[in-house]
Amino acid sequence: MAKTDTIAQVRRLQSAEASSYERHDAFGQLVMAYQDMACGYAYARLGSWPAAQDAAQEAFIIAYQRIGQLREPAAFGAWLRRIVWSRCTHTRQVHAEDPLSDHVVAVDCEPETSLEASAKHDELMSAVHALPSHERDAILLYYIDGYTQQEVATFLEVAEPALRKRLQRAREHLKEKMITLFQETLEQKRPSRDESFSHAVLLATTLDEASLEAQVSVLEAALVDGIDVNAAGASGQTLLHWAARHGNLDALGLLLGAGADVARLDRLGCTPLQVALDSGQQAAADLLRRWAADHDAHRADRPTAVMP
Repeated sequence: MAKTDTIAQVRRLQSAEASSYERHDAFGQLVMAYQDMACGYAYARLGSWPAAQDAAQEAFIIAYQRIGQLREPAAFGAWLRRIVWSRCTHTRQVHAEDPLSDHVVAVDCEPETSLEASAKHDELMSAVHALPSHERDAILLYYIDGYTQQEVATFLEVAEPALRKRLQRAREHLKEKMITLFQETLEQKRPSRDESFSHAVLLATTLDEASLEAQVSVLEAALVDGIDVNAAGASGQTLLHWAARHGNLDALGLLLGAGADVARLDRLGCTPLQVALDSGQQAAADLLRRWAADHDAHRADRPTAVMP
């Protein structure tokens, strides 16, 4: 995203006159522009793609909540990087006795070559993580999604000549064949390859805003805008989990009518019904039970197809 575009979107997000839709649209533009860079930087810190995506998602959510604290819109990228760094530090502290690791093998491998691909992948990751941290940051961010040297330098808050020197040294440390495999691996892992990362972040901010405003209109606007009603945030919880936890019967009705999955499990293995019960929301639990019973009965009444 060009510097002028970043400034424009941050100002829209910070505007007191902006509607909920305008704020979410502006933030969505920022997420799409910076998601690969945020995840790449987190991966350089943590060495695990799942952990990196979680940390980057949390960083975006914090950025959304604290956007009013950003005084210089043009500094959004560097400000976001510092938040990512903070979340990575927290993750490392939590997993101090359970080191993070990454064992993802390149996809589209034939069965007989998967072992070889795994060995090459492990060799590559070992070489990348053996780089000095400033070189690792530079090469990850530069290759993850075609960011320019100026964009990477701005994100890392370094001068372009310093970044070029870091990239040169990183390339010298990695073998030529490794660079090609490295680019292919990043292509497979970058969040922008699909919309799941940005949807998860926007879902979380929708939940946050709905919780603060305590109104269903936020959810209605999000559903009209095409948000996946069963998309899950970093905790694995969906909009239905949120409505159940807060005992919001209007929101529950809206979400169930839109196709929300009553059996969806979060990362703790809890359904929305279990969340409602754990939160003491008996009316919400009763509504979810009735809905599940009615739809189970409806399915049972359907004629069963006879196989020829």
